[in-house]
Amino acid sequence: MGVVEPVSALAGAAGPRARAAMRLALRAFEWSSFPRRFSRLPADRRAAHLARLEAGRGRLRRDLALLVKTLACLGWARDPAVQRAVGIVFEGGCALAGGAAPPTPAAPPLDRDALRAPDGVERCDVVVVGSGAGGAAVARVLAERGLDAIVLEEGDYHDASDYSSDPLSALPALYRDGGLTFCEGAPAIPLPVGRCVGGTTVINSGTCLRTPADVLAGWRADLGIEWAADLDGEFEALERDLRVAPVDPATAGRNAALCRAGAEALGASNGPLPRNAGAVSCCASCPTGCALDAKQAMHVSELPRAAAAGARIRAGVRVSRVLVEGGRAVGVRAGGYEVRARAVVLAAGALGTPELLLRQRLVRSPHLGRHLRIHPACWVGARFDEPVRGWEGVMQSWYVDQWQDRGLFLEATFTPFAFGAHWLRGAGAELVERLAAYDHLGVVGVHLSERSEGRVALTRGGRLRIAYRLRDDDAASLRYGIARAADLHFAAGAREVYPQVGRVAALAPGEQGDRVERARVRPAELRLEAFHPLGTARMAADPAAGVVGPDGEAHDVPGLYIADASILPTSLKVNPMLTIMACARRIAATLADRLA
Repeated sequence: MGVVEPVSALAGAAGPRARAAMRLALRAFEWSSFPRRFSRLPADRRAAHLARLEAGRGRLRRDLALLVKTLACLGWARDPAVQRAVGIVFEGGCALAGGAAPPTPAAPPLDRDALRAPDGVERCDVVVVGSGAGGAAVARVLAERGLDAIVLEEGDYHDASDYSSDPLSALPALYRDGGLTFCEGAPAIPLPVGRCVGGTTVINSGTCLRTPADVLAGWRADLGIEWAADLDGEFEALERDLRVAPVDPATAGRNAALCRAGAEALGASNGPLPRNAGAVSCCASCPTGCALDAKQAMHVSELPRAAAAGARIRAGVRVSRVLVEGGRAVGVRAGGYEVRARAVVLAAGALGTPELLLRQRLVRSPHLGRHLRIHPACWVGARFDEPVRGWEGVMQSWYVDQWQDRGLFLEATFTPFAFGAHWLRGAGAELVERLAAYDHLGVVGVHLSERSEGRVALTRGGRLRIAYRLRDDDAASLRYGIARAADLHFAAGAREVYPQVGRVAALAPGEQGDRVERARVRPAELRLEAFHPLGTARMAADPAAGVVGPDGEAHDVPGLYIADASILPTSLKVNPMLTIMACARRIAATLADRLA
């Protein structure tokens, strides 16, 4: 299989700002071996040069090396011949636990033909922009309360019938910017989000955790959100309808077993992650969807329920404007298509919702686009003497919450080969040797409920810019978490650990304290990723403190509601899907009462 052509096509799916940044970075990389161009060096010198960049002192040099490895691995690691050479004989599939029946659909599946938007104008009670966790939850509540709702989604519809484990076909189809969205800063942080019917729920890991009680109590006490500490009913309904169940230790896989063994050896609190995938025992390809539609993402759960109750779902519709008459939101426009409604609910996520409002300059609140939280995360791999074969278990399977009081939540999460190969250090023979042992790799993800903040804004040219500054104290917390992940790995018998810190390629047992936790490392030297953008249109009872009130309605635009991750006012300490849905359901119920 070729690498350059499909990777070039993927880069073309990125946003204009990301494409420009990649073009500039690749040009700089090509001449980083001056006076000779990198592409004209002999193979051994190319490998040596890449290794020097990765181990160098300059952040920009390390970022260039990581970018090149990321793009190359996305193309190279998808090749079945490469996977077989590494020992991956079951990659990109899903399987049910022995004897389990296929999941019964929650409602008749969505009709692809009915998802096309008609020409002209449609009318309804409520138009919902976005079909992810927030939008789908809102649509179902409204439709089941007898209101006429239309859901508009920018992306297209994909399910098990057109599932692909190939990242270079799945990323442009399922992700915003082809999966190449990132936060600008030191370090730059990838921030992949979904763009398809069902939103990010289609490509997340399916982890369903309730919001910690202390987080909700803080919302009530500090921001006047009275219902925040009264969401148990919403959580119970969601867990029932999404078939949330703890991962079965017997079928979770060896990666989960090693994480559990390490935690128990250290006396650290741990347990199986609750997921919305029922009896699935092998699902190592969540980032490209679900081959069985067993994962209860919104396109197979809440949206079919909403449609069965009368909601209309429209795919491939990019909303460009909220219609306002007499100071009140009365609909939306998408090219020549309009929807007229009694109320508008924005649920396009913590990036899409502020982007739409900033382009229109509709909301005056100074908080719009600010307070971005992303749960900065780090992939911490380890090499074991025994085979792990993490792709044969559940992708995200086991948690360790021993250090949650420090904002840290650790999860055993085995990344598919094409998405994880670039995190292994080295180049040339050193990298090949580590990749050849991918079947002996265990992985723990570290994510932080941070105090750092970012911002979503528009450039003068009208392009979306996502900026994020990682504070020194949060960087120190992440280093502490990485050291604890190393403790887990070594306690389970790992030979070496790959910490994603500065110039530290690998750790031997006992080195994590001096070389990571207590090391003098700048935030920019951490190699991070993130998956949970929150907070850019935050909720607060006081208009001076937020964009929307506890009812979800914008403080300065009647009839305009927001019900997605953007309203969550603080970091959560856990994966946010259930929190988003619970809050959206509460907002939708209030709106239904007003319109009834």
